[in-house]
Amino acid sequence: MTKYFSILVLLAIFSCNDQNTSFDIGSKYIDVRTTLRYVDSLMIKSYTVKLDSIRTSGLTEGGSIMAGFYHDPAIGDISSEGYFRIGLPASRAIPTGAEYDSIQLILIDNNYAVGDTLSAITLNVHRLNQILKPNEDGYLYNTSSFGYNPELLGTKTFLPRPNRDDTVKIDLDDALGDELFNLVKQKDDRVSNLDNFFSYFRGLVLTHNESGNAILGFSTDGTLPAIRLYYHYFDFSVVNRFLDFSIYNASELQFNHFVVQNPLIELPQKQSSKLSSGLADNLTFVQGGTGIVTRFEIPYLRSLRELYTNIQVLRAELILEPARNTYKTIKLPEKVSLYTSDGLNRFGSPIRVTSTGNVLIGSLVIDEVFQEETSYTFDITDFISSKLFEQTDEIPALLLSITPDDLYNKPERLVLGSQTNSRNKIKLKIYYMNYE
Repeated sequence: MTKYFSILVLLAIFSCNDQNTSFDIGSKYIDVRTTLRYVDSLMIKSYTVKLDSIRTSGLTEGGSIMAGFYHDPAIGDISSEGYFRIGLPASRAIPTGAEYDSIQLILIDNNYAVGDTLSAITLNVHRLNQILKPNEDGYLYNTSSFGYNPELLGTKTFLPRPNRDDTVKIDLDDALGDELFNLVKQKDDRVSNLDNFFSYFRGLVLTHNESGNAILGFSTDGTLPAIRLYYHYFDFSVVNRFLDFSIYNASELQFNHFVVQNPLIELPQKQSSKLSSGLADNLTFVQGGTGIVTRFEIPYLRSLRELYTNIQVLRAELILEPARNTYKTIKLPEKVSLYTSDGLNRFGSPIRVTSTGNVLIGSLVIDEVFQEETSYTFDITDFISSKLFEQTDEIPALLLSITPDDLYNKPERLVLGSQTNSRNKIKLKIYYMNYE
C-alpha cells in the first residue's frame, strides 16, 4: 500500500505540472518517444544535528586563535577560548647589568570577527597548568579543554578594529616577567631547552568576559602571538631590548574551545539524534566551530522509478533560502558545502564539482534590500542520479556544513527555512526525461 500511495502522490504532483514538454527522437526507422519533465515538489525533510566534536587544530591553512563571547539571537550565547603554547627565543643572551622593564602578550588581529564590534570587549590571559597534548589521532577538538590557573595573568578591555591588521598588546603580571627575565639572565635549566621550558611553562589560554558581544580572531602565522619581555641596559647610554617567546607548533597544538551556552533551541545531545525543523519554527541551523549542521532527507526520491521504466536525470538543483532577518547583524557564510550522510548523521563524501573535482560550494545570491531573493544553489545532479538507482532502503540524505577549514575555525552561522516554512523554503528542482 505504501508503494502505491507514493505513486499516487507523485502522479498528483506531475498532473499539476504544466511545464512538461514532449518531442519525438529518431526517424522513420526509430520509433522512440521521449518526454522531458520537471518536478519541484518532492518532499524534503530537514533537521538540525550537532556533531559530537570537530577538530580545531591541525588546519592546513587559516589557523587562528579565537576568543570572545557574543549573543546569537537565533542559537544562544556563543563563546570561544583559544589555547596555545609558546617556545623559547632563539637567542637568550642578556647582559649582566641588564634590568627588567615589563612583559606583554602581543596579538595580531587576523581581520575576522563575529558579533557586535562596536562594543568594547575584554580578553583575559591565563597560564595553563596542564600540558597541551593532542588525542591519539593527532588532533585537538572544539570539546577539548585543559586546566588553567584561575588567577589572571593579564587582561585588556578595548574596542575591536577588524580589517585593520590591528595589534593588541595585553600587559602581563610583572611577577611572571621578572621571573622569566632572571631565569634567562642566569641561564637557568628551565630555559636551557624546550623540554625543560615546557615543563615549567605549559602554555596560555585566551578567555573572555561575558560583558562583550564579539568573538575575534588572531593570527598564528609567523612569530606572533608572542610573550614579549622588555629590558634595558647601559652601554654609554640606555639600550632598550626585548625577547620574544613566540607561539610554538601552532599547526598542531593551537586549538579553540567553542561552546553554545544557554541555547535557544533544543540542540540534540548526541550526533546520532536530530531536531526536526517542525520543532524549531520550521527552521534549521548551521554553525562552524560549535559543530552544528543541517540534515536533508529525500524519502520519496526512488518513487520516480516506479512511475517510469526508463528515466534519466538531466539536472538537479537544491535551493536553500536563509530565514529572513537572520543575517542583518551576522553575515551569511560565503562558503557552505554538502556531504552525503548515513542514518547516524556521519559525514560521507563531499558533493563535488564534476569538472574540477573540487568540493562544491553553494552559489550565494544576497538580496540586501528585501531579503526575498537570497539563496544558496547547489548542483546535485550526480547525487540525485546515483541515489535514484541505488539498491538500498536507506533514505537519501545530505549534511549541509560550513566549508572546511572554516567549519573548524570560525563560528559562522546560517539559519535556513524548511520546506514547510511560509516565507523561506527549500526547493529541489529535478529535470529529467523518460522514454518508451
